[in-house]
Amino acid sequence: MPIFPDEIELLSLFEAEPLLLDSTSKDLPFHYNEATYRFSNGKEDFIVKLSPSYGEVKIQVNESSSNRLLSLLDLKRVAKLEITADKKEQASVLIKIDNQDSQQTIEIDFKPNFKQIFKEHFTR
Repeated sequence: MPIFPDEIELLSLFEAEPLLLDSTSKDLPFHYNEATYRFSNGKEDFIVKLSPSYGEVKIQVNESSSNRLLSLLDLKRVAKLEITADKKEQASVLIKIDNQDSQQTIEIDFKPNFKQIFKEHFTR
């Protein structure tokens, strides 16, 4: 089962209320819903869509001034999403994807500026 932060931790990280796919069912746990967060760091605009129970993460980054697409990640097999920094001036996550013979990690900084680092490590 994929490991994701809980709803409160994500609210703190993104500093934005999520738009939930199923907002009518009050009994549906956050983990089984799809949440979309929209926020900005002043230079870049972010749309982060999370489906924790499916291990799906989609992160779109656009330049604020021109709306030019800077990055688009659409991941379907995320094993773990971990918050690595959640401060007023710094926000970042680490995404892990496990494959048969390798592990991929994606480090993403949201604040103060967007940065993305992709690494692959052999596990055999």
